Amino acid sequence: WMIKVFLYGFKVKRGDMVWALGFESAFPLLMASKIKGFKLCFDDADRFSMLVKNRYLRFCIKVLEVFTSRTVYKHIIPSFERYSFKSNSFYLVTNVPSKDILQVAKYIYDQKDWKEFGLTININGWLSRSRGIAIALKICDRLKGYDIGFIIAGKLDCEEAILLSQRDNVQYLGEVSNEEALASYYASDLVFTYYDPISEINRYAASNKWGDALKTGVGILVNKEIITAQKLIDQGVAIGLTFDDIEGLLSEIKTLSVDEKRLADIKKRALYVGEDFPYFDSSIEKIFTTN
Repeated sequence: WMIKVFLYGFKVKRGDMVWALGFESAFPLLMASKIKGFKLCFDDADRFSMLVKNRYLRFCIKVLEVFTSRTVYKHIIPSFERYSFKSNSFYLVTNVPSKDILQVAKYIYDQKDWKEFGLTININGWLSRSRGIAIALKICDRLKGYDIGFIIAGKLDCEEAILLSQRDNVQYLGEVSNEEALASYYASDLVFTYYDPISEINRYAASNKWGDALKTGVGILVNKEIITAQKLIDQGVAIGLTFDDIEGLLSEIKTLSVDEKRLADIKKRALYVGEDFPYFDSSIEKIFTTN
């Protein structure tokens, strides 16, 4: 892949700007840019070295990541917590939706019928065990008989996800577009964002769901081992518990289902905090319009 990308770089014209997704594309294109003279934006959605288990290979990749970051025109990152080094090329783009996508989502929400519950929890995206779906299934079953329901959207990637989608207190939307998934936030009170902390990249997650929640006024459920979620917990827009604390999670959900004022305060706070984050399209536009 890296060889193919490097060779592709010779097709780029001098002075053009290239957007490279991931280190595995950015590094070979950086080498090509030294010859061809084009600008390079390194979009680092998932830090590559955190996915490498061999410690010697990881060390080598980390060295090359630092070199790439400090040499490209812009290094697009979703959070600073993932990086133990500084770079003048860092450009923070928080994972929040674009303004026009939100408008489409609101329209979809207004046109669709939604199951109504006293409290609704949203679970969307990659529905796998590493994203806490087994935990979600347990709390769903334990909450049977309460006026608490779930909206689920995304790929059912494990047995627990399939079982969860079939529960009576669940509205499963299927594998839907980004706009349709975002529309479901307007019908929700909380979004479930659990990540198995055994994985390093999970402990430094920069979830799109957090930005979606802040722009739609939805509270966040997150396991507090996630380092990047601590600020959201401190700001009062996220409720953080340890990954395996099912009883604590159940207690928080039950409490919020009857404490309308506290739930409303969390949702209002989410919108307030969300005002500090520019829409995705606005952040990206500045890269191309600022010298």
